Amino acid sequence: MEMSAGRNIGCTTGRDGIVFACRIVAYPLRVTESTVLLPSFASWCLTLAFACSGGWFVYQAISGAGDLTAKVSPLLHAVMCLVMIPMAWPEGLPPASVPQVALLGTATIWFAVSAARARRFKVAISNIHHALMAALMVWMVVMPMPMPMPMPAGAEMPGMQTDGHAMEMDPGTTPTGGIAPGLAALAAYCLVVTVVLLVRAGRTVRTSRSVRHLPSAAGHAAMSFGAGVLILAMA
Repeated sequence: MEMSAGRNIGCTTGRDGIVFACRIVAYPLRVTESTVLLPSFASWCLTLAFACSGGWFVYQAISGAGDLTAKVSPLLHAVMCLVMIPMAWPEGLPPASVPQVALLGTATIWFAVSAARARRFKVAISNIHHALMAALMVWMVVMPMPMPMPMPAGAEMPGMQTDGHAMEMDPGTTPTGGIAPGLAALAAYCLVVTVVLLVRAGRTVRTSRSVRHLPSAAGHAAMSFGAGVLILAMA
């Protein structure tokens, strides 16, 4: 019993620590309040994946040589990873504000312009995906969450009949619930892209016999997978 209590205290302390760190680091971005219902283990896994991916993108931007695009794009990916970390926790952070939406909107425009200016088809497709991911994050932080509507005392829900003993549904009335088709399509897209990125990364490693591009592919795959999971958890 003592060991179990100590383990629970340690887990709670660690969770509170990561949320506190997110508040300090991401407060200028005013990250949106989270509404996900994920197990603590899943939140920790997503946090680790986003943190490692963001750290790699920062390293790539600092150490990489090339034009402005080679430095700005990884930094934008790092910011997106930072924003996604607190989304994985039920505690959430303060509501979204203009700076956060403006930054993610700028990332959307940046990747869309990069796709339009790309000379190679694969580069264009990659940037289109990045633009969609950034736009998806804008939508995730600004979309209104369904809130329970207060009902007057004695009021009955449409389609419900109560006689003081049980609650019955009128014939032809179906309960609402489940994930909307649009959200299911978005989640499916993110998960399919995750598989595609991992398969392409494995093929590149086999053909070039080098793992130089593997961290970037893993980072993008983690972001796509995490976005899909968050969509399902928020639905």
